[in-house]
This record gives sequence, structure tokens and C-alpha cells, in this order.
Amino acid sequence: MTTLVIGFLIGCAFGAILYLGGATSYRRILGTLRLKDMWIIKLMGTAIGVGTLGIYLLDLGGLANMSIKPAYIWGVALGGIVFGIGWAVSGFCPGTCVVGVSEGKKDALATLLGGLVGAFLFSLVFPFIEASLFETANFGQITLESVLGVSGIYLAMGLSAGLLGIVFFVLKDKYE
Repeated sequence: MTTLVIGFLIGCAFGAILYLGGATSYRRILGTLRLKDMWIIKLMGTAIGVGTLGIYLLDLGGLANMSIKPAYIWGVALGGIVFGIGWAVSGFCPGTCVVGVSEGKKDALATLLGGLVGAFLFSLVFPFIEASLFETANFGQITLESVLGVSGIYLAMGLSAGLLGIVFFVLKDKYE
């Protein structure tokens, strides 16, 4: 029960950051997709940079348990295509649509309901497509750590430093 409460509170904090960062603003999303407003890209780059290093540090301290999922190329590619089309059509990703619903945005509610319907339909079709998605082009539990032979914490430190460097020193809004 404690884990659920902690997860809920972290989710609320994440939602608040998305809201305060303007990640549900149509104007910001359109500016991001047009590569004129870098704010959301900076927000996500910062989150990935801090989160990558943070999760590795928590794992080293025994406070997290990372579970590597197998790399099923066709499933990942199909999921990426569906995600990209959904974001382009609705203007929301799964996290921002929940925040948008909490703001009372009807388009976000339509996106959330569409995502839930899509997930339900996928669960019905899954038994029939499982073999083609998961048994072909399956690379198993592959990681950069295993391919390069370098400890994950060093990769996380490099990725985090690189992303944060790009966010704070390279990305500039076209409006600046």
C-alpha cells in the first residue's frame, strides 16, 4: 500500500511539473512540433537527464529494481508509430492528456478515452499478433551496458551530462 501511495504522489508531482511547464498548452505543443518553441523539449530533456542518473543511483543504493524488458523490434516500432500518430493528431501524449483532463480540457478527455479504448482493443487482438510481434526480431534483454561492456552508472552519467548540456547550452527558442 505504501508503494502505491508513493507512486501516486510521484505521479501528482510529475503532473504538476507538466502543468507548470506548459506541456498541455496547445501553443507550446504546436511550437515544439514546429521546432520554434524548445521549452517542452527542454523540460523532457531535463526530466530524462535527471531521471536517468537518479534511477541508476537508486538502483545502486538498493532502493530501485530495474527490470530490463526484451527488445522486440516490431512491437517497439509499431508502438512508436501509434504513439507518434496519436500525439500528432491529438496534441497530447499519455501523461499530458491526464494533466489536460485535470484542467478540464475536452480534447484531452477525448484523447484519454481514445487511449483506453485503444488499449482495450489491443488486449483483444494481442493473442493473435503476439507471435509476429514478439517472436520475430527479438533481441532479448539487450542494453548498452551489455553491448559496450561499460557499467550502467557511467553511461547514465554521460547521457545525463550530455542531455543537460544540450538543454541548458545548445537549445534556443526561435523567439529568443
